[in-house]
Amino acid sequence: MMEPTMRTERSFGVTAELKPAQRRNLHNLANSEIYPDLLDVLEMVCIETETQLINTDPADEAAVLANHRMAKAAWQIFTHMQEKIYSESQFFLASVAKPTPVPALTPEEMRIENLLDPTKPLPEEDYVGI
Repeated sequence: MMEPTMRTERSFGVTAELKPAQRRNLHNLANSEIYPDLLDVLEMVCIETETQLINTDPADEAAVLANHRMAKAAWQIFTHMQEKIYSESQFFLASVAKPTPVPALTPEEMRIENLLDPTKPLPEEDYVGI
């Protein structure tokens, strides 16, 4: 088992697009029984940041403003992270999903479609007119 490492600064290449394996891992995480626990811990961090704001001396306007910014940023990061995981999971699903085959319309169905929507093409005639 790997020991977790703390990232305290930017990593090279993280702003690039995720690899398919990374998207698969995020999809698996978001659909695992562990994900709600992870969200609970991250929400706890947001609440702790809010608690720090609540316990700030109201007379210290600079500290109140600074703690308000931190609390707001914590919730924004929390929600943005969830949105990002969801969108990357959807990208993964789109990359592995097979397109649903749609049968071609018959000439009669094409005529009906054209009657309902004149911008749709008419079927090509398979005989030469006189």
